[in-house]
Amino acid sequence: MSDQGGAFHRRPSDSFSIAEDQRWDGVLTSDQVARFREKGLPLAFDPVQIGWVPLEHLSEDAAHRPAPLSWNGGLPSGEYGDPQRPVDAALCLRAWDLSDAAIYRALLDDAQVWRFMHEAWPGAITEDLARSLIEISNAADHHEVRAVLHRGEPVGQVRLAFADQGRDRTEAEISYWLGRAHWGQGLGSRMVTMATHAAFADHGGLRRILALVHPDNAASSRLLRGAGYAFSGYRGDGWLIYDTTG
Repeated sequence: MSDQGGAFHRRPSDSFSIAEDQRWDGVLTSDQVARFREKGLPLAFDPVQIGWVPLEHLSEDAAHRPAPLSWNGGLPSGEYGDPQRPVDAALCLRAWDLSDAAIYRALLDDAQVWRFMHEAWPGAITEDLARSLIEISNAADHHEVRAVLHRGEPVGQVRLAFADQGRDRTEAEISYWLGRAHWGQGLGSRMVTMATHAAFADHGGLRRILALVHPDNAASSRLLRGAGYAFSGYRGDGWLIYDTTG
């Protein structure tokens, strides 16, 4: 499954430095993440640049922006309140909460879940890291991140990232992941269908949503077709592009 960015983020820098006074240019590559972890250096996920960065280079903008209020029909809980939306009685979307940290960790602490993401698996997910990722997911307004609940239990995540770091609200990328215990049950297409309808309903200017799929991830391609997306071409690195229009 795809997740955490893709079409709208800067390419990571090829340099590797931990100098305190150096301005970090872009997110770390998977090799750099591995080298930082080998050295025991702290990392953070930066939602502005959409990737792992040295902790001291996490932008203040990313850490302190207020959580977005859309994708929730104006309800404080983050659940749907619009009777015109397609309804799936077993599923709902809401913002992650710090009380979800244990189950968030359990879902995401799995190399197979990270297999087709843009970022390499960072290794064991601690509960502290899970809490940090939840806080970051709610801290920036260029994207909207929602936990997917099946019969009241979090099972995965969907994310909508607007083009040009949020400055262009006519186009966005959807990405998603689902805990391995919940694969093969048809939940993926259902949650992406729900999130797609929600995105178009909540953002009147949104015209196109795209999704990027690793060329080896046939399951994600099937998921997107089941959610009403159509194949529209290839990105320069060979990743498949699916899209839908509102």
